[in-house]
Amino acid sequence: MTVPETPLAISPTPKGFAVVGEIDAHTAPAITEAVTQTTSSSLEIDLSGVDFVDSSGLRALIEAHQRFESNGGSLTLVRPSSVVARLFDISGVGDYLNVSE
Repeated sequence: MTVPETPLAISPTPKGFAVVGEIDAHTAPAITEAVTQTTSSSLEIDLSGVDFVDSSGLRALIEAHQRFESNGGSLTLVRPSSVVARLFDISGVGDYLNVSE
């Protein structure tokens, strides 16, 4: 496995995009930008390659969820890594966000 040159890589998938790396104060704006550029009413974000999320990253994911919900769409966070799944459980947002294993 190669280490990405940047702490975060975003790659398109058929239903959205996949994220690899860390979602933190420095990289969360890239998530927000990718979500903002989405033109469909539904989006899937694959989090299987994410190995760290701080409060800024969690906030970006929650705001993305709220953006889609307020526009009548849906955002699904798919295949969260064990680190991300644990964060969702500890923070209590796992029941609020649409998460699919």
